[in-house]
Amino acid sequence: MGLSAIAIVGAVLAFLPGERVGHARARGAQTASPQSTGSSNGYVGSKLCAECHRAIYDNFSQTDMGRSMSLVSPKLLEKIPNSAHIFDAKLNRHFEVSVKSGNLYQDDYETGPDEKEIFRDTQRVEWIIGSGANGFGAIVRRGDALFEAPLSFYSKTQRWALSPGYEFYDYGFSRPILPGCIVCHSGRPQPIPDGNGRFLDPPFTDLAIGCENCHGPGASHVWEMQEIGPGMRGEGRSIVNPAKLPSWLADNICASCHQTGDARVLRPGKNFQDFRPGSALDDTLAILMVPPKRNSAPQSDLLEHYFSMTLSKCYRGSGSRLSCITCHDPHVQPARQQVAAYFRLKCLTCHTEKSCAVPFAIRQRKNPPDDCAGCHMPKREVKEVSHSVLTNHRIIGESGEPYPDEAFNRTTLKLPDLVHLDAIPGKKDTSLPLILLQAYGQLVSTHPEYRERYLTLAEKLRTSRPEDISVLEALAYGALEKKSSQGAVEAIEYLNRAISQGSTSPADFELCGSLLTRAGRLPEAVDVLQRGIKIIPHDGELYRLLGASYLSQNKSTEASNVLTHASQMFPENTAIRALLVESQKAIQKLTHP
Repeated sequence: MGLSAIAIVGAVLAFLPGERVGHARARGAQTASPQSTGSSNGYVGSKLCAECHRAIYDNFSQTDMGRSMSLVSPKLLEKIPNSAHIFDAKLNRHFEVSVKSGNLYQDDYETGPDEKEIFRDTQRVEWIIGSGANGFGAIVRRGDALFEAPLSFYSKTQRWALSPGYEFYDYGFSRPILPGCIVCHSGRPQPIPDGNGRFLDPPFTDLAIGCENCHGPGASHVWEMQEIGPGMRGEGRSIVNPAKLPSWLADNICASCHQTGDARVLRPGKNFQDFRPGSALDDTLAILMVPPKRNSAPQSDLLEHYFSMTLSKCYRGSGSRLSCITCHDPHVQPARQQVAAYFRLKCLTCHTEKSCAVPFAIRQRKNPPDDCAGCHMPKREVKEVSHSVLTNHRIIGESGEPYPDEAFNRTTLKLPDLVHLDAIPGKKDTSLPLILLQAYGQLVSTHPEYRERYLTLAEKLRTSRPEDISVLEALAYGALEKKSSQGAVEAIEYLNRAISQGSTSPADFELCGSLLTRAGRLPEAVDVLQRGIKIIPHDGELYRLLGASYLSQNKSTEASNVLTHASQMFPENTAIRALLVESQKAIQKLTHP
């Protein structure tokens, strides 16, 4: 998969904290489509690029990026393992992969002590996400929403196994594909902003990562070449050539997907599709990291390739001129047996044979021989994602080399508690307080030391940003920290205001509905939860809370209706099934006292 679906869907989707009160989300409208191009935001698709750049297109199409997503087809099914049965004792669930009538399916089901099925949920897999370098995942469609499937295929073991995160909880087919993940795995996805997994039709206008992901929208370039012709050097002026950008700006293109950080916060009014190659990534998305400590490694390095590269002697010795594309040509991926020699030639553009202290004869005895990257950029197991390996992009002189002092001095006077990895050189950040608030909100669950900063900053923004959704969520979080009935009342007020301002966060509706139910304000709880279900129709917890609220009002029929529908949508949800039984028993008592 390269930076595989297992790595990104598993890490960015599964391992980043779920949305809670205060967590950052993608907000804002799509950029308006240029009227002059007749295309979507100026994008024309890689197939049009291929008409003039056939050789480059054909080569790129064979790379991991060029095969980042595939539509399930009979031809694809001939290439991938398509039969498996897995039982997970911890979850007490059976999972299956099968092919029927030329389509790929996954099943999630449970059996009782008598081996009879309690439920079975079968969904057709429409897309495979990933090229297979580390493995690939599967995506299903339910209505206008896309969801991850419970099983992924791992190349190292050559087996289907639980998708990352499913070892802790059976999400069934209800884990939504979110914009922050899919934008790095497909050419032109069309997620609905704040849609919680909902997509336009078609969901993808360019399926795999393509030309315009790195070169920007091509409509103006196509027009220029057709109507004006190439310039003095045979190339147009209306397309981005990363090789001609300042190195930090070219690296921004790569960092948008290959640099996770500890918090990723969209700028106000932006969404993930707004980033354009050639512009500063930070204008769309701020990537922040908890400052490394000397007594521990800086971070997991799961998707921290850019930061790791900047800690290399090669990078620092080049005066920051070394960039991702110094070593990587995105258009070409050498065959496995050619990798060592290919990247060795890259090293020799700056180094010589005499640069290596290991005797030539010893280097030749290694397999593969003279593997510079194998020694200085060793692959490592990815702890967060089973059966996966990634290359360490901190180029080291020798094994065990300590991190340079620079790794521990990346904060600034204006930002002393986080490292702003994609900050624009020399630019003042006027929206930093709101960005920090959302970053702290993303961090509080895994880094409790940011809790006080989160609450303090929320209080400071109470006056200047009183109707901002992130501020209201943070204030609700602070109110609940009081652990009092008054605090709960305040939290309800803040959450209601956030919802009124247009929040689409499932957590806001869930928490508000739950607090209202606990406070005995049942009609209000029902109203909030019904509104939440209308906006987020694939969130099982909203249905469970609504059913519980109806039961608290002795409205057994209403509860049964909601929970019956919910059990059909989320058959794996044991809590919903238990409440449904309770509601049906309550109805029986009323009809047969």
